Amino acid sequence: MDPILLEVLRNELSSITEEMAITVHRTAKSPILRMGDFATSLIDAKGRLVGLGAAMHLHATMFMRVMPFILDKYKGAGFKPGDVIICNDPYAGAAHMPDVIVVMPVFHQHQLAGFSIIYSHQPDIGGRFPGGFSSHCAESYEEGIRLSNLKLYEAGVRNEGIVDLLKANIRASDEWMGDIEAKLAGCWRGAREFEQVIEKHGIERVNACFEYLIDHAERTMRAAIAAVPVGDYSGEAMLHDDGFGTPGVQFPIKITLRFRGDKLIVDFTGTSRQLKSALNMPYSNTLGQVFSGVHSVLCQDGVFNSGSVKPIEFIAPSGSLVNPEFPAAVGGRAPVIFLLTDALHSAFSKVLPERIWVPPDGGDVVHISGQRADGSTYTTMDLMWGGWGGRPAMDGVDGAGRSYSTVPVELIEREGPVVVESFGLVADTGGPGKYRGSLSVFREYRFLRPAKIMVRTNRPFEAGAGLAGGGRGGPSVNYLTRVGREPEVLPRGTHVHLEVEPGDRLYHRVAGVAGHGPASERDPKLILRDIAEGKLTPNAAQEQYPVSLDPEALRLATSGKEYC
Repeated sequence: MDPILLEVLRNELSSITEEMAITVHRTAKSPILRMGDFATSLIDAKGRLVGLGAAMHLHATMFMRVMPFILDKYKGAGFKPGDVIICNDPYAGAAHMPDVIVVMPVFHQHQLAGFSIIYSHQPDIGGRFPGGFSSHCAESYEEGIRLSNLKLYEAGVRNEGIVDLLKANIRASDEWMGDIEAKLAGCWRGAREFEQVIEKHGIERVNACFEYLIDHAERTMRAAIAAVPVGDYSGEAMLHDDGFGTPGVQFPIKITLRFRGDKLIVDFTGTSRQLKSALNMPYSNTLGQVFSGVHSVLCQDGVFNSGSVKPIEFIAPSGSLVNPEFPAAVGGRAPVIFLLTDALHSAFSKVLPERIWVPPDGGDVVHISGQRADGSTYTTMDLMWGGWGGRPAMDGVDGAGRSYSTVPVELIEREGPVVVESFGLVADTGGPGKYRGSLSVFREYRFLRPAKIMVRTNRPFEAGAGLAGGGRGGPSVNYLTRVGREPEVLPRGTHVHLEVEPGDRLYHRVAGVAGHGPASERDPKLILRDIAEGKLTPNAAQEQYPVSLDPEALRLATSGKEYC
């Protein structure tokens, strides 16, 4: 393999997926898509991921999972130039149904050469509840329209029947189709540039480079796995919600990492059975969270593609919380995503404690739907990230998401009749530890017109656990203030539904993230710095940190003056 050609091609693939992402960003309609809840990648003719692009491992895994279903479905009729496949079926490789994937085949001299592929979260997908991801759904049929790898376009001709069906069943359908068209534009851009790369280098060379990149990723991952001592390392997290608000319930998520030479077996034996609500994890998401965690811990500098996952095997009992059977509802799976990551990091901390950080948190959603003053309908999502937890040698990062940013206030206010009154960090909510976790993030909304609201809280009952003796962060909370009334605390639950009138206010606070290491070992200078910056009050400092602080330094820090 010519190393220069290989590097040139690898960067060309990366450039193509970046151009796809730019196209989507510039043409998208919904705020959630414009702020990055989408992914772009390139797939080879065998259905293997070769260009990761603007995609987290979670989404890239979804692409890897869905492609075999697509190839199998159309193996007889095949693909034609101008075809476009649309899919969102959790039981055919996708995730929950609001995550809609668009796939476009790429040809070279009438031969299938690969695919461009884009996913994004759409603000609605029909169904019982606006948004399509409420935990209150009891089976898949309630969650919206399931698109099982259908041809939206065939030989360049749009299937108007599918479009009419979607528009008749989806809220704010014109804006919804606008996001689909943004993904079509991105796929078209990727397909055209992919074809140009093939024309420049030749299909044989391009395919040979694909084979090398995939083999190289596999070898790199096997070497990283082999460097971990042989053994079994377990972790566990607990889900405290059944999706319907039943008090006192517990559902374990257990994971055991079995390192066997250059092979890793990920075993979920002991995990809860699937639930009757929508808090079940689609199998593609389970795979994606594990692949993401393993790659970020063991192989950060290695390329991620279909070869990276070959050394990893799974034992995930069918019908369990992490591998549900149809027709289990799966739209509300987000809290399980975070808990699975907690369990995975807990397992890794048993063997590689110096590398393992407290996972970032957030991903809470305030979903708003209603009518504007002109009578048009809208659905919009405000996705709120928290921050990073404490790390083995550093504090967490306040207000920084794990993938993309919180939706800007201006986009939310432009989309619908709502005003974001305040937005910021909450003092005293970072998990205590030798290295502090990040603070809670809050927003307060004032509604100008009647609306339906769904609040998704990924940590409704308690914040995530710390590592190496670190403490939990502050809890999440929701307040609703009706016009002329006192604020009321909303019931705790993963998903809360309510209707609001003009003038009503909603306050949502994301849970703080846990710390790393014992709080008794925190450097007093760091405590004083937090007090001076308004991240910690003196009273909370005394409660959270059994550390002696110099009285004069504390006085100066409290007054905002120099303290060291």
